[in-house]
Amino acid sequence: MKGYFAFDWIFADGVRGRNFHFLFKPPGKLNEANLADAIEAGLQNVNPPDVVAIICEAADADLIVSAFGERLLTQAANRASTKVCLCVCSFKRDGAVRLHRQLRNPIDELDSVLKSQSTGIRKAGLKKLFDARRVFVVAPPGFTFVKPSHKRSTHFLRAEEALTEVESAQFLAFALLEKLNKRALAVGAKLDVIFVDTMAIASVAYALREIYCELYDLPRPRVVSFHSHDGLDEIDAPLYGTSFTLISASSSMNLEQEWKKRTRCHPDEVVTLLTLDCAKHHEDALFALETPDEIGSGRQHRYGELKDLSIVGERFAPEDLLPKSVLLKKDKHRVESVARFCEAFAKSGRLAVQARGSVPTAKVRPIYLDGWGLLENDEFVAFVDKVLCQKTPASVSTIVYQSDAASHEIARRCAKRLQEVMNREMPLELLSDAEIEAQTKTPDPQGALLIVAAVVGRGTKLLSISRDLRDIHYGARTYVIGAQIAETATQVNALAPNLKHSATQANINVERFMGIAIGPGISESFLNEAEVFKNVQQEFGSTFQSRIGDLRGSERGLAGCAFIASDDELTERLKLRADFAYWARFYKEDDETSAGVLATVGALLQNAREGKFDDETHRLSTDAFQQVILHPENFTRYNDGAIQAALLRCARVGELDYSRERNSSQFMLDFLSNVFEQYGRRQGEAAGEFALALHTGRLRLDERHFKELQERIGSKLAGDAPRLKLLRVLLELEEMPRNASMPDEF
Repeated sequence: MKGYFAFDWIFADGVRGRNFHFLFKPPGKLNEANLADAIEAGLQNVNPPDVVAIICEAADADLIVSAFGERLLTQAANRASTKVCLCVCSFKRDGAVRLHRQLRNPIDELDSVLKSQSTGIRKAGLKKLFDARRVFVVAPPGFTFVKPSHKRSTHFLRAEEALTEVESAQFLAFALLEKLNKRALAVGAKLDVIFVDTMAIASVAYALREIYCELYDLPRPRVVSFHSHDGLDEIDAPLYGTSFTLISASSSMNLEQEWKKRTRCHPDEVVTLLTLDCAKHHEDALFALETPDEIGSGRQHRYGELKDLSIVGERFAPEDLLPKSVLLKKDKHRVESVARFCEAFAKSGRLAVQARGSVPTAKVRPIYLDGWGLLENDEFVAFVDKVLCQKTPASVSTIVYQSDAASHEIARRCAKRLQEVMNREMPLELLSDAEIEAQTKTPDPQGALLIVAAVVGRGTKLLSISRDLRDIHYGARTYVIGAQIAETATQVNALAPNLKHSATQANINVERFMGIAIGPGISESFLNEAEVFKNVQQEFGSTFQSRIGDLRGSERGLAGCAFIASDDELTERLKLRADFAYWARFYKEDDETSAGVLATVGALLQNAREGKFDDETHRLSTDAFQQVILHPENFTRYNDGAIQAALLRCARVGELDYSRERNSSQFMLDFLSNVFEQYGRRQGEAAGEFALALHTGRLRLDERHFKELQERIGSKLAGDAPRLKLLRVLLELEEMPRNASMPDEF
């Protein structure tokens, strides 16, 4: 409730006022509207309370009583009718709740009940405040927390999670008055400093300080954080009798014991706000939660089955682990399906990058295969003939095809071949997916269907065809898919089961010639490049300018020039040399294979992310909260410029971020220095790609290493050649040239 901390308490001694609803008012100006709303909200419970009690500082009590003479609060009080007692209570140094005035429907001996039951009332409020669902942090499945105390648990406490409202912090400060009074009786009321173990509970310390100054009429103490376990060794121990220490939460009470040991303070000078009722000395804490079954039953002790998740710092955040680095290896990461795919299409001229084909509205594909390349492939032709002769039902009378020219032509040839095989006089009917969707034509509901798609991604169109056929076709279906190029292996593997799903248990067969997973985010690297050069015109030569125009996608895509060129005029494409470890020897160096290289590298990286390995060191992912990077030696192992460029383009954000691991950053500093210094030789042919990756943040070094790189190579990139100017711009050695037509204030 706005402005008030509300909680309920039940007194079970047979007194008339059994159910209590308390409204704790923090110190400060009274807002009559908020109080009226709080009272009315308390009266609207399914079981109305017997008593609504407002708890406030003694200095505020008379002010609140007088405010009930005003219309707004009188109206709220009248809602109590003749059944609910409405009263104002106050508190003093000892934190006991004392009756100040009964405003409606008085109850005998209410004052003695409140005073004698103050501890129970506070605990009821603390139970509401420290709701276990809020303050318990549970380790992710499969993990156990390793706490700063080096103990393990599947749970840890965060008291600050309960302090989401000012009223919560103020009530907690009020609940501490009993502990503060006990300390004053033991060592004296004077207080120089209030320590907190974390600044996350500083609001409680400041609230307690204000109440302390009001009740004790003493100067303000300082508030100091000692930063949990990490700061124990550095804290200046306070003098005996001068401090009061608040520890936010400890499931074992160990931090409190350690504080007492280090500072030699009086036991009453330190209090843990929240603990578990299984902890030793839990009765000394302000509030003890019931121990969860997972801890109390002993099940959490099977730590050998769980992975450690180290927790550090005063905010108890997961410890930063050094990045896991992965070195790509042929015998571990090679993907046979992509090797076959590239052998079939990489040098056919039908494979492109950032292309959409001849349909202007088609989606731009990072790896685009022109479906006509399938019709030129003898293996695909043989594959389709086998499907038609051996796996297509004889009752087929209609062929449905995906609405593109290549799929239409495959469907037409299939119809001709089936007519020959079945010795039919009548030709098979051809329907496009658009006709099925618009319901301008429908197939025979009982006859078998052959459904043809040349190239698919996730298979959205095929799934749409399946959906549209659901209520108009009940016969067998055979899907013939030429090539599927998706982002993940999960998407590739999921298509066939999704297409085969049938509520009527229809006979559905899915035949796919080839399927590869190239990984997500390849397009992003080209779109980032387009964004970098969007306002540049003819600064780096006409060939490069033409490339800029195709980066966002075009009919042919980046035909023949997927990567930044390797010569001074930025006209000569990067070539893949012989003996690429992941391909058979089907190509020559002069063949245009950059799209195939990009597809291959994307696939092997995705396999490294998703694949199953006997040794987890080969997996480009981890179950821990840990960054995973490509080992810098990948760029020296695969020292062909086209492969290096593909690694830079296909890696996901974070996989090339070496800024947190100094040794890797140092390695890349030395490697990149060599690349840029030898930009005119083979060792530096991918210099443009490395510079672009640094400029867009895809590749990151430690900031000091990046500045050192600039210092090392700045003087060695002098010259007027477009490539040199491009490198200087991307490495931030000079400003990006601006379009002359752009206004100065742009």
